[in-house]
Amino acid sequence: MGTRLSSAQIESFMTLARVLNFSRAAELLHVSQPALTKRIQNLEETLGQALFMRLRGGLQLTESGRILQRHAASVERQEQELLDDLVGGSEGIAGFFRLVSFSSCLRSILIPAIGGLLRDNPRLSCQFVKAEVHELHELLIDGKVDFSVSLSECERMGVENVRLGTERNVLIESTRYDGRRDCYIDHDPRDNFTERFFLIQTGSTVPTMLRAYFDDIYGLIDAVSEGIGRAVVPLHLLRPEHQVRLVPGFRPYEVPVFLHHHTQPYYTKMRRLVIDSLVRESARCYASHRPLDAGVSAVADDALIAANRRRLRSVPGREES
Repeated sequence: MGTRLSSAQIESFMTLARVLNFSRAAELLHVSQPALTKRIQNLEETLGQALFMRLRGGLQLTESGRILQRHAASVERQEQELLDDLVGGSEGIAGFFRLVSFSSCLRSILIPAIGGLLRDNPRLSCQFVKAEVHELHELLIDGKVDFSVSLSECERMGVENVRLGTERNVLIESTRYDGRRDCYIDHDPRDNFTERFFLIQTGSTVPTMLRAYFDDIYGLIDAVSEGIGRAVVPLHLLRPEHQVRLVPGFRPYEVPVFLHHHTQPYYTKMRRLVIDSLVRESARCYASHRPLDAGVSAVADDALIAANRRRLRSVPGREES
């Protein structure tokens, strides 16, 4: 008979993996800290693998620990789906998922994309988190979220990359005030988006510029409206009431947007529906936003939508909708 893991071991591991603190995990499990430590040691001995690294700054999952965390979470979701099917009633699917994204996509694209699914399934819940672009892949890899959305492919083995659409970034200035045309606004000093915008225009040069920083994307657009400076922003965020205009003579900087999730041997109904909704509705959201300027058009990418539908049909266990 093969090695078996006890439910107490898995519960202890999953709790510790979530909080990464022995005393806090023991408190949540209603056991003593020595008892929890012994459970984790026995689990590591059974598997022949270290699951946690004990670092000066605290605990961190090893690669084996991350694999076990994803497997155990998948089993939990399957068990919950079974219970929901047997005793949960007929109010749609139930469950909980976590998603992280960069700011310009979260509010304008992803929330509208998932809204219909949540309205149709009263027992389905979620947590949406905004993070910096450089954090998005690691939050998924570390198991802190179930899905991440970013502006680049994640090259980690076992992670699926699904194209959601394209952000068309344009240079804007105030329609209310003149001046400060040499000031360019970004999110923070590490943000080099403005430099990249100018590099795709010229190939090699970036203008000398005064810098200003506003962490919130909508605050950044407000700052442009107030004449504080110019900024490169996604076209789909702009509305007439923002009192900004496109600076002529620059072509849009197009950046692909990707949904990332771990490849699973079995996709629960909830997971399949979340992926399907995000892919289908995000493409519609990107295509439906009216451009601020008649010279820049937003066209539905039919080829992209068709390709994503083919990919989703190939997901194991996915039913045709």
